Formats: sequence, C-alpha cells, structure tokens
Amino acid sequence: MKVGFKGFKEQVLTFLAAEPVTAGSPVTVADSGLISNSKADEEFAGIATQGGDKFAPVMISGYTKLSYTAGTPKCGWQYLTADGSGGVKIATSGKQARLVVEIDTDQKTIGVIL
Repeated sequence: MKVGFKGFKEQVLTFLAAEPVTAGSPVTVADSGLISNSKADEEFAGIATQGGDKFAPVMISGYTKLSYTAGTPKCGWQYLTADGSGGVKIATSGKQARLVVEIDTDQKTIGVIL
C-alpha cells in the first residue's frame, strides 16, 4: 500500500508578484503584499503553485515536493533555505524547521510538509 501526503492542511494565499515568479519555486515576501523568487540562502515563506508576473498563488502549508541542491537530507525536521535557482538547500540552522517526509536521492527531491 502506498501512502499519500497531498492535501494535508493545504493553504494557498494569492500575492501580487514583485517580479515574474516561477512555479514550484520557493518565494519570499518582498514587501507589503508582494512576493518574489527567493534568493540563495533566504528562508522562504512558501512555494509558488503557479508562475506569473502579476499574481502568484503561494502554498504556505501542506505537502510539496522540492528539488534540493546542497546538503544531506534526512527525514524529520530540517532547516531549509532557497538555493536561488528554484530549489532548496539543507541548512544547519534557521528560524523555522520543515518536516521532511520523503527523500529521493536519485532525483534529488524531498517531500516536505510546510
């Protein structure tokens, strides 16, 4: 039997885009009501569920799959920061840990509860 995490406490907010936002990428609150793609080493507010240059729906809680480029992921609570290229890096410290529930080292992806 397979397990599933999609749909768990999923919450999406719509922000104005301060710049063209990339779907599936970590995003940061840039200013009052504005969101932008996260820069390298930034802690992120959520994940853009769609791309756009005017509006950006952002998942702030729920399950998502993210690519990672640095660090060694493990299941459990992990600090994550943006890698500046649409993925994340495993960090050693931060303000908010995220729950990693799946790891695919071949695809370099992690399943995360935000």
